[in-house]
Amino acid sequence: MKKAGFILLSITAILGWSGCNKADAPVDSPRYFIEVINTTTARFDDFFASFGEGVTNSDELSFVEPLASLLLKDITVSAYVITYRTVDYYGNPIVASGTIYFPNDTRVRGVVEVAPIAFIQKTSGASGRIPSTEAMQSCFGYITIIPDFIGYGVSQDIYHPFLEPEITGRVAYDMRQASREFLRTIGYELPDKTNIAGYSLGGSMAMAMVRYYQEHGEDVKIDKIGIGCGCYEPAAAFDAFARTGKSSYCLIPTLIYSINKYHNLNLDFSKIFTGDLLANYEEWLDRSDEHDQWFINNRIGSDLHNYMHPDFFTEEKNEEFDKVNRVLKELSHVDGWTPEKELYLYHAEDDESVPFECARYAYEEFTKRGATISFFSGTGGHVGYAAQMFISLYLYLILR
Repeated sequence: MKKAGFILLSITAILGWSGCNKADAPVDSPRYFIEVINTTTARFDDFFASFGEGVTNSDELSFVEPLASLLLKDITVSAYVITYRTVDYYGNPIVASGTIYFPNDTRVRGVVEVAPIAFIQKTSGASGRIPSTEAMQSCFGYITIIPDFIGYGVSQDIYHPFLEPEITGRVAYDMRQASREFLRTIGYELPDKTNIAGYSLGGSMAMAMVRYYQEHGEDVKIDKIGIGCGCYEPAAAFDAFARTGKSSYCLIPTLIYSINKYHNLNLDFSKIFTGDLLANYEEWLDRSDEHDQWFINNRIGSDLHNYMHPDFFTEEKNEEFDKVNRVLKELSHVDGWTPEKELYLYHAEDDESVPFECARYAYEEFTKRGATISFFSGTGGHVGYAAQMFISLYLYLILR
């Protein structure tokens, strides 16, 4: 509650505060940016409503909304959905999409790049749900860049490569470059300094972005990193799922299906799944609107014993799970690098969608290698705990 009240006191101080100014930015022939395919305008109330009742009804945010809505009522944000050039998992040229949120009626104070909360179905990309939950900081004067990533938006017919850090980082970086080129057409030069955030699957993607920018983005200076409830260590997540036998979200089947596709494992799914999922996995895991996460969850439930082969729960896995586990270790978002900037890590201890072990592994391993990690945990579940992270992010952005 104290954080929420402090946000309200701070909003009035930053309205109209000078930041990055409009300039006669050079407009060169674009290498990444292709075109704007949709534009719209949103206000604070629109962004707040996009969080859904699970978050907006929390004590922290329900207290903020009435006064914040009044203070920010004159602020509008323009959303530009763009297409841009990037590559797919195999390095082939493709066209992807994403959204740039540009604050009107106030000075631009900085940039936040957000990996969006992603649902299973391919039509649920961030550019298709404007205003996006993850862009509310644009009401405070921040340009927000949100890639759809492969498998969403205009690239929705490509199966999303779930938890593949290298291609995730590359596609986000190309979106950043395309955003730079687009913003020049409206007279703004994208600054080198940026903030990176993400929650849930977006948390994993944000971690991948940080690594890619650190290793390949010489023109990017990361300021703040805020990441929550992501599956940074898939192998640790699967171990936790096997131990508890519970998962409130259908992550496991979709991830295994994606791994089989992109790593050419040629899995014998009769040794992976069981029951109705085994009989229907090719249809159910097609990421269509008809087979969204609610459809799948309603049919398989949260008890993994309903749809995972018995060998999933044993210490000695069968040969098909051994193939999967080898790839899961390769998909670590933690091993093999160390964040150079302080990382703010958030995770609900009672998260049944992405096990707490993922965050604990990231904290312990990064700390061993000398990284500065601020680790925050609490309760509220995967959805409810989101308010804790977003309030901390907004407070930082308002006061910086």
